[in-house]
Amino acid sequence: MEAGWDDVRAGELIDGRYELVDPAGKGGMAQIWRAHDRKTGRQVAVKFLRLDTEDLRQLDTQEQEEELGHRRLRFIREAGLLAFLRHPNIPEQYAFGTHGGVPYLVMYHVVGINLRTFLNEYTPLPPTVAVSAAAQIAGALVHAHERDVVHRDLKPENLMISERGVGFLIDFGIGKQLGIESTLTQPGSTLGTPGYQAPEQIQGEEATAATDVYSFCCVFYELLTGRPPFVTNDRDGSVERQHLRTTPLRPSDLAAGIGDALDELVLRGLAKEPEQRPTMREILDVLGEFTPRPGDPEPRPWLPNDPTRPFRALDENTAANRSPEQEPAGGTRDDEDGGWLDPDAIELLCSAAERELEEGEPGGAVSELAGLVSRVREEWGRRPLVRQVWELTAGGLWLAGDFGAAARLYENIADDLVRGNNPRERADRAVFGLRAARCRLESDGDTGAAINVATEAGYTAAALPEPYAMQVETERREAADRISELLAARDGGLDSGATPGRE
Repeated sequence: MEAGWDDVRAGELIDGRYELVDPAGKGGMAQIWRAHDRKTGRQVAVKFLRLDTEDLRQLDTQEQEEELGHRRLRFIREAGLLAFLRHPNIPEQYAFGTHGGVPYLVMYHVVGINLRTFLNEYTPLPPTVAVSAAAQIAGALVHAHERDVVHRDLKPENLMISERGVGFLIDFGIGKQLGIESTLTQPGSTLGTPGYQAPEQIQGEEATAATDVYSFCCVFYELLTGRPPFVTNDRDGSVERQHLRTTPLRPSDLAAGIGDALDELVLRGLAKEPEQRPTMREILDVLGEFTPRPGDPEPRPWLPNDPTRPFRALDENTAANRSPEQEPAGGTRDDEDGGWLDPDAIELLCSAAERELEEGEPGGAVSELAGLVSRVREEWGRRPLVRQVWELTAGGLWLAGDFGAAARLYENIADDLVRGNNPRERADRAVFGLRAARCRLESDGDTGAAINVATEAGYTAAALPEPYAMQVETERREAADRISELLAARDGGLDSGATPGRE
């Protein structure tokens, strides 16, 4: 048996910068540690793959090696998915590697509680609280589904509410990218958690985005009513049987204040046939009609982890609630703009800008961020929120057709904000370089320069571990396709010898 998480100790330094502080939790496959990033000063979470669980000890040597191989591949796949996903309601991944033979990934540390604990402590919830929590998770799922990523294990234990009320979708351990064959699931086996599995999962069929929709609506049902849609009873039988055959009660039959629109939305999402369910985008559009607006009063009774706050707080003075790691470096000062920028307000602005970009219509939020590009860099240095502002602004400029400005901002991100040389940072530099090259293609049509960038990115990808290589290759293929389109449109057709590739 290889070294396990028991061999990891407080005070150890991971990747030369992440100092382990204390264990923060564990599951069947992983151990989570809270850690201090010596480089940035922020608190992070380090997730280690567990290599010595009780079920492994019960296997013979060959079976142990096979199972460990599967677990390692799943862990690598999870790292690849997190590297591919960038959303305010999905913890950002900062690094991936091995320590003493144990695979780990480093990610944003969510200070808060999981939704199971939240439900246990605060049920019954006012409908506006339930909708606010659900809408944030729906936004994360829209982002994942539009990138062909399915979670496959949505349940309250895999959702978190931070101290600021921000909802997070966590644990992509059995997630996958659609269209990519996997050898990590045995034919006929079931994934997910009983009580939240879609009928097709219970029957061992392939999961799709509609599978996540069903599981999401199971969770949403529980947020609205305080109980899941099905519970074991003598009349209807097991939960699995009911998921396959029984229509659930309307949420309004179990809790007050739930209107017809939410009833219908939940029941559509719990349809037995996947094709009858709405998409996550359709669900988010409906939920958006019921979330609070800036300046709305806080719910009663008061909640310490209030998921309505991200929707209400745009006009609030939240500086008093700022946690230490969110304070601007260098303390506080006054300036002509009224003092330091409020990180809470900027995070909310980023969430609004993210929604604008997902809809393909950059608007007021993106414009506001564009006006803050220089200021956030001056006040906050290279912290992740600065990069988020720059990325969203560049994406908005790209969609708006201001390709030259977008290219310059992508180049600045690669040159100024991504400074390290670990695999994640090398991959990020390659990705931003490719995006800049694609913008330059649209602004000045310089295919030669773009080919050089794409070729260099191919060499970079070849030297990276699998999850980061996949991230770069996805971006490189998109650049190569656009280069080919432009070459094909020129007189004389496509010059196949100039098509970017990797030797």
